[in-house]
Amino acid sequence: MKDYQSITQTVPDVGITTNTLALAPAAVTNNNHHHHEQHIQSHDHLAPPFDSIERKSNLFVATFNLIATIIGGVVLSLPMVFYKCGIVFTSLSMILSAYMTYTSLMMLCLSSRKGGGSSYGEVVRSAFGERMEECVSWLLFVFLMFVIIGYMVLIRDIWTPIVQEVFRLDVDGDQILLAITVILLPFIFQRSLHALRWNCYVGSTSIFVLCIALNRGGWQRSIMESSTGFTIEFFKIPSTQDILFSFPITTCAFLCQFNIIAVQNSLSRPTRERTKQVIRYAIGASFALMYMFGLGGYLYAGNNPRGNILLNIPISRQAGEDEGEYLLFLLGRIGSGLTIMLAMPMMALPCREALLEVLDVWYHRSHHLTNIMIGNVSVARTDNIEKCQWNVFHWCNTTSESVQDAPIVMEDEVTEILPDSTEAEGVHFRRSSILIRHEPIQNDYIFRNALAHYGSSLMIISTCYLGAVAVNGVDVVWSFIGSSMAFVIAFILPSGSFIAIENSLQMLADGGGLQNKSIKIAWMILIFSVIGAFVCTLNSVFGSS
Repeated sequence: MKDYQSITQTVPDVGITTNTLALAPAAVTNNNHHHHEQHIQSHDHLAPPFDSIERKSNLFVATFNLIATIIGGVVLSLPMVFYKCGIVFTSLSMILSAYMTYTSLMMLCLSSRKGGGSSYGEVVRSAFGERMEECVSWLLFVFLMFVIIGYMVLIRDIWTPIVQEVFRLDVDGDQILLAITVILLPFIFQRSLHALRWNCYVGSTSIFVLCIALNRGGWQRSIMESSTGFTIEFFKIPSTQDILFSFPITTCAFLCQFNIIAVQNSLSRPTRERTKQVIRYAIGASFALMYMFGLGGYLYAGNNPRGNILLNIPISRQAGEDEGEYLLFLLGRIGSGLTIMLAMPMMALPCREALLEVLDVWYHRSHHLTNIMIGNVSVARTDNIEKCQWNVFHWCNTTSESVQDAPIVMEDEVTEILPDSTEAEGVHFRRSSILIRHEPIQNDYIFRNALAHYGSSLMIISTCYLGAVAVNGVDVVWSFIGSSMAFVIAFILPSGSFIAIENSLQMLADGGGLQNKSIKIAWMILIFSVIGAFVCTLNSVFGSS
């Protein structure tokens, strides 16, 4: 049990407003902010505080951080979706996925503000309890491990022919992957999305170059060269199996929910309107770029698109191909390789944080046990027992602490207001807990510890490398994670947490009618996602693409 020396209070909703005003620094301490911003922040629990100097990302940086999380390896499979389902149906599918993602991100941010969670796991914990935080952190960790494996497979497949063609070297693909992984280690060791902001700029620009190349070549082949025999399928009626194969891909294409809380935590002046702008701009820009990429790849590949569109693009210059088109595709291939390379640290960061959040749970649990069981006997815990469990972390972190300083880092970083299920005279009490933090979870001891940070990073990357070496193609990875796990992380948990937290905060809502509408939308997404996850998983397991 992750015990924060929590205070259990029976607090009616109508009484929370006074208490929470002290937890929103911008609402009560900064008189220079507009009154509307003061009202917005009055019910929010933000960590770091609203006006903290740790909030270094402006709207531009925060938006690109989210765009870089969205645009990853799955974009290379979108041309296959256009081919299987036609332009009109794929367009509707992508619009639906973009809307559901936008709504899911907003639900996570609002739940984080009202419940006080400073990570994806803590948002779920606020809604469903401490055990769910540990379970969700494990789910995120496993999911992102497979994503990183998929990215490594793409890096190997993209860069191996480039190195062999450009440098005329006969090098094994696994060796190239190992060299690139070592080069990326300084980025992988970074502790915040803000530190990776240049990855976002370079990666987004690089994939844009390939998008231009695909559209240029695609329109030339499909419109100007009628001899190809390729017909654009605008109103194709896809089969049920094609729909169940394609929709999880469009869902994964927009998947970024695991990073949105970190984006909000780093955003300067994080009013709800500014947070909404970041999400709106990121989803809009990502939709436009991925749509043009998928359409251009479909037009270029014609009736034979591969699961990775780069496999349709020859690495060597073809007979009759003009030099400009060849160079543009070569730059586009290199650009896509850079995009996947620089996106891998964006996946490694939340993967490491998910694992460290599990360790954080165990760390707090062990430090707040008053008794332990030895055989069938309950014995009072002593400091020596604590040192036996965690002294390796203290010993390997001597630059910032010593073993004698250990009691200092045992102190709680968060206070929790636990739910009370009682009701009195029609007044509803909170069912969801509130986590009151002055610093985000990333400032907890386990996250700051050097051994935990570097050791977990190396463990994740080395394990993923071994997995990538053992996997033949990226389609194996996407088919494994694309259905059930993606639906759970993207829609089921955010909408379920939002419903639980909002139902506990009805008297603090911005407006009764607006809140009821939001809860109805959340229920629709939840039901649709549960059914979609179940059906798509069955198709992935028993069907054949």
